[in-house]
Amino acid sequence: MSFRLHLIRHAEGTHNPSHDRTILDPPLTEKGIQQCLKLCQDFPFKESVGLVVTSPLRRTLQTARLGLQQSIDEKYYAPGSGAGIQNGARLLLEPDVQAHSARPCDTGSDIAILQSEFYDLPWEILDLDPTFPAKEGLYASDVESLKLRRARIQSRLEEKFKELKYSGRPDIVVVTHGGFLSFVIGQEKTEVEQAKWKTFIVTFDQDSRIVVESALEE
Repeated sequence: MSFRLHLIRHAEGTHNPSHDRTILDPPLTEKGIQQCLKLCQDFPFKESVGLVVTSPLRRTLQTARLGLQQSIDEKYYAPGSGAGIQNGARLLLEPDVQAHSARPCDTGSDIAILQSEFYDLPWEILDLDPTFPAKEGLYASDVESLKLRRARIQSRLEEKFKELKYSGRPDIVVVTHGGFLSFVIGQEKTEVEQAKWKTFIVTFDQDSRIVVESALEE
């Protein structure tokens, strides 16, 4: 059986127009918010998504919640907001798909600050994380650490695809950063525009390891 993996790059952050890398964990610009609303309108696999995996930085959290609100379960939104759907996709905050560098713009905010801004999200995984948001240890920015992160996220995707196999919503979306896109699938030069997606066909080899076979055109 084959699956679909959708990689989405975050929308425009406040650091992007001026290339200001000194801004800590920048949120989206107004243009970025509009890009997310267009993503919500244009993304064609809304009803097939069973899991949304997102980097726990402001711009990726905003991109996931705004751009995929027609796929994500309503429990991840404020009651009465009209966002999210009944029996929708699960949302998973995954520090392994955070930005690759240790620059301030690629470093997450303190967990307590993020919880106060995104209080409807499932923070349990980060509450138990002794490292995030520091760019050290598991999340260091050197090449070997990034390769280990790649192995961990691919192993996690294998597990999640198997869980979703007979769910009726077998697709997975990963909302991440331009510099980490290639690490998610283990391929070089994977490029996606802001608030756009690239869809890959995924299968498993004889050892039940994930194999990314091809990319589909939008």
